[in-house]
Amino acid sequence: MKTLLPSLALVLVAFSQMPAAMAAGDGDVAVRLEASKVVAQAGGESLQPATAARPGDTVEYRATYTNRGKSVARNVEATLPIPAGTLVYLPATARPAAVLASLDGSRFAPVPLTRTVIRADGTKEPQAVPYAEYRYLRWPLGDLSPGASTTVRARMGMANGEKQP
Repeated sequence: MKTLLPSLALVLVAFSQMPAAMAAGDGDVAVRLEASKVVAQAGGESLQPATAARPGDTVEYRATYTNRGKSVARNVEATLPIPAGTLVYLPATARPAAVLASLDGSRFAPVPLTRTVIRADGTKEPQAVPYAEYRYLRWPLGDLSPGASTTVRARMGMANGEKQP
């Protein structure tokens, strides 16, 4: 069995080291990150504490952004790092669904990401970027009123159980 603790620890470390502007926006915004294992059961699924996972398991990350300040937090952006080699974003699981992704943490574009490949004959062809290469997800949340909270979420699979575009 492969434990999830290293993967969760990598996400938490990366999450805590992001610049404040990247993590939240203007204002006094606190962020809480949670990880849950998605377990299929009769009539649907349940979320259980993510203490261990095997290849093929699904983990749901939830980041809750809360404005603890006395003024509106402007231009809040929720950013979730994805550690290389351990977790892979599972497409169409982001909520809100309008999510951006990045390979480097600097340039973000709507999912699915594409890149231009030059073929042997010199023609250019757009190609889907494999989800295993995504390093960040981002949601532009806009303004967050004092005392207000909002949650973003996305599901990840263990890297060797990934699904590709």
